[in-house]
Amino acid sequence: MPQETLSQADDFTITALEDREPWETYDKLRAGTPVVWDRVMNAWVLLDYASCLEVETQEDRFRNPYQDVPQVVVDIKGGGRNITLLAGEEHRRMRRFLMMLMTPAKVETYTQQQILPVIDLLMGRVLKRGSGRADLTAEFGDQIPPRVIAALLGMPWQDDDLINEILRLHEEIMEVIGAAFRTEEIRQRGLRISSEINGLLMPYIRQRRDSPQDDFISRCWTESPEFEGNLTEADVVAIAREIFLGGADTTVHGIANLSYLMLTDSGVRQSLENARDAMLPAAIEESMRLYGSVMYRFRVANEDAVLGGQKIAKDDRVILMHSSANRDPAKYACPHMADLSRRPSNDHLAFNKGPRSCVGIHLARAEMRESLKAVLTHMPNVRLDPDAEQPTFRGLFMRSWRPLNVIFDS
Repeated sequence: MPQETLSQADDFTITALEDREPWETYDKLRAGTPVVWDRVMNAWVLLDYASCLEVETQEDRFRNPYQDVPQVVVDIKGGGRNITLLAGEEHRRMRRFLMMLMTPAKVETYTQQQILPVIDLLMGRVLKRGSGRADLTAEFGDQIPPRVIAALLGMPWQDDDLINEILRLHEEIMEVIGAAFRTEEIRQRGLRISSEINGLLMPYIRQRRDSPQDDFISRCWTESPEFEGNLTEADVVAIAREIFLGGADTTVHGIANLSYLMLTDSGVRQSLENARDAMLPAAIEESMRLYGSVMYRFRVANEDAVLGGQKIAKDDRVILMHSSANRDPAKYACPHMADLSRRPSNDHLAFNKGPRSCVGIHLARAEMRESLKAVLTHMPNVRLDPDAEQPTFRGLFMRSWRPLNVIFDS
């Protein structure tokens, strides 16, 4: 443990906050020091907005931790062409390729051709029961992103068994990533899950190589000479893996948290009722600021540095605690309150900043927007069911409020 660690944080670890609302703990720690040592994760935890932003936007000083991981971690991530494993010009080229698939104009097309059909199917199932009850997580929101990304990859998105398997694998692999691959047991678990994901994707990757269609996997094959050079089968697996994961799992939690905000904050609810289309973008941003999806991210210091008054040594690991930084009172007035008039509304860190900001940000926002519009349109007077299990903020690395058991006028 570094000598510079401050005494009030001697026994701190973010792992103790699993399935607990963490913000009171963050506030108490941040009031003493914005940088604390985590005895389990063996890393510095950055709790303030300024430090997180500094690290996140300066990759020359604080590298992506995947730059120097062992081969076993590369294998868990699906191979060396996964964008999270790339750096420098290779990363920039791959990022340009993926962003080309996710422009606002293309996302508008995806909204009409993939997102709305998925939402219509799921909402129709709920309404067909006629019970006036639903779990907005398990029965609706959780199902949207994996079906949308499956559709974009050219996979059978209507297949319930496939979608449930995708949800399971994504949750399990994110637990491994959130644990920073820190033990052999965790790494071996990651290899098993990774093998299952590869096995699920491989038939489609081979089919699209031989018979390209209008989907993301086909575009990896057909457009790769212009953007990435001639890719191998293993390369396409790695690229598809990150689209598959990043395009589904994080947005599952984003939809749940946006729905929770609408259900529990009367001011937000009233604003949405009065001016839905005008207020939805701000509601999405505030839900991401307040609750996010990914609680923290990792970096490694390339040089000695000082962050928040704390000395950080070269090669020390740092954890960017976005769920704390996004409620930093030095950055946000009334940081624990949803305020749809904040300007700018999108300066939070939930989607990352800098060279590794989320390439699927427009798709995520579209899925969140259309899911909540469907709930407000088709579930009149929707509200939490007082007689059912109440939501709690579950998870550690990836988190959301669940279950969302609701009743509505049918």
